[in-house]
Amino acid sequence: MENFEKQFNQPKPPEEAKNPEPKQEVPSVSESPQSPPENLNKSTESPTENQKKVEGQEKNLKLEEIRHDVESISDRLGKPIEEGIKETVVMFKANELPTSDSCEGHIERGLPVPYVEVSPSNEPEERFVGQNEAFEKVAKKYNITPEEAKTSKIDEAYWEAMKECSQNEETEEYQKWNKENEKLLANSHNLLEEFYKERQVEPDEKLEIDEGVGNFRIHNGGEDYQPIIENGREFSEEEKKARAEKLEKYRPEMKEFTTFLKEKYFNKGNLSERESESKDLKTMRKL
Repeated sequence: MENFEKQFNQPKPPEEAKNPEPKQEVPSVSESPQSPPENLNKSTESPTENQKKVEGQEKNLKLEEIRHDVESISDRLGKPIEEGIKETVVMFKANELPTSDSCEGHIERGLPVPYVEVSPSNEPEERFVGQNEAFEKVAKKYNITPEEAKTSKIDEAYWEAMKECSQNEETEEYQKWNKENEKLLANSHNLLEEFYKERQVEPDEKLEIDEGVGNFRIHNGGEDYQPIIENGREFSEEEKKARAEKLEKYRPEMKEFTTFLKEKYFNKGNLSERESESKDLKTMRKL
């Protein structure tokens, strides 16, 4: 710029000078071509950062869809999922652990501990060959519909039908479906192992797995993981207070696991990316 100003302000040659060289026109400042900054109108984010942002937005959208679906779920009595366990159910589903039952824990009914039951979707109608026929036969005996017998409206009818049909082999459809349950079970064991890798809690607070038939439950509570026997009686204030105090110990651990699952959901894929970067660095060092 300094040379430019000197050239622009250069005095005219004297009149007596012979054969003066023609004066070169100097473009005005406004006419001078100027290159725009290299990064003008360009994003400062790297392609990797952009990709991560897009993936994060997609995961948030998926999570909202799952929350919307969970809001419409109800149990066989028509009751919605309880607020104290709802977000846990959402995070189970987000981590590809389909749920079939859940409870936030109670002090006067059900179970006094929180739990989530996992089971593959699309369970076959029959576990055993001839199961439907067995329920139809028992339903006639007890003067109820087969559907009522299957939902344990009368426990005796349900177990009588199951005892009869369980003498037969499992259907191929059920065996295939149960294989999926085994995969979910193995995945859940891995998640709990990772969750407790550097975490120490009291034995009765620690989450564990209770395996069932075609499903399993993740819960804590130790010896308190058993149904509250009501028998139509009212519980004393001391009993309710003792259960409430224990429940306040058990619920936070399930919430911590929920947070862990949320982090797993949003960080899914990052580990492989870090491993890839590590391999690249090792390759560069060898070169």
